[in-house]
Amino acid sequence: MAAVTGSAVAGLKPAGGLEKSARVLQFRHLGFVNGGAVLNQSRPCAGLQCRSRSAFASSGIRAVAATEQAITDTKPAVEAPVVIVTGASRGIGKAVALALGKSGCKVLVNYARSAKEAEDVCKEIEASGGQALTFGGDVSQEADVEAMIKTAVDAWGTVDVLINNAGITRDGLLMRMKKQQWQDVIDLNLTGVFLCTQVSA
Repeated sequence: MAAVTGSAVAGLKPAGGLEKSARVLQFRHLGFVNGGAVLNQSRPCAGLQCRSRSAFASSGIRAVAATEQAITDTKPAVEAPVVIVTGASRGIGKAVALALGKSGCKVLVNYARSAKEAEDVCKEIEASGGQALTFGGDVSQEADVEAMIKTAVDAWGTVDVLINNAGITRDGLLMRMKKQQWQDVIDLNLTGVFLCTQVSA
């Protein structure tokens, strides 16, 4: 059983035998253990079985008041990651941007033509308490990619995650495909990934 530090510690075992090993859970100021003495054991524990004092003694576990209380209470807040999602105005890119934004990430929503849809994605992220901004640009163009990265860095100071999602298809029979259609796919789906990854590295 792992050791837990805190102002008050109690060893608890899940009811119903769902897990073989007992858990140690941390309780702050709940009065299970106070100054080394176990308080009234008749106090109910919802869905859990409280271990008796004798069980603590037999298993060799001692409840210890943490000396690092001041340290644990002053942990620095973790900064939200900054994420760029290319092609994020619709489809898979939109779903990824929304999931990351609602999870607390700061999201740059890249789009090529769908400005209104990209704005809607940003509004949905912001409505859930997240931060987002849009950037219109073609990721197959180096200047656009550089401007996109600069926009994120100017707004939030860094780029932590890059999701290379932007892509197109020009499906058709090879014998009927024009060279420009082939080149469009290569430029966006391959060169775009190369440029975004290189510039953001």
